[in-house]
Amino acid sequence: MKIQVNGMIYDESNRDCQCQLATTQNELFAFIQCLDLGMDGQETPIKKRYWGRYDHDDKEESIRAIMQNGGKWPLLPQ
Repeated sequence: MKIQVNGMIYDESNRDCQCQLATTQNELFAFIQCLDLGMDGQETPIKKRYWGRYDHDDKEESIRAIMQNGGKWPLLPQ
């Protein structure tokens, strides 16, 4: 699955793009890492991270909505 939104791309075949799921308070959330190519298609993509509600029955639309309107989350130390 490959999703493009406003110069950003989520491609599940790219190891830099990730989707982690978490359930809390009886709701399912996804934490998405996608790549920002910029409006002019810059050479070096920037990793961007967003989170929001997730629905297993509509995976693609859930990820698209998170990329468009999800909350931002920081790069955490590993």
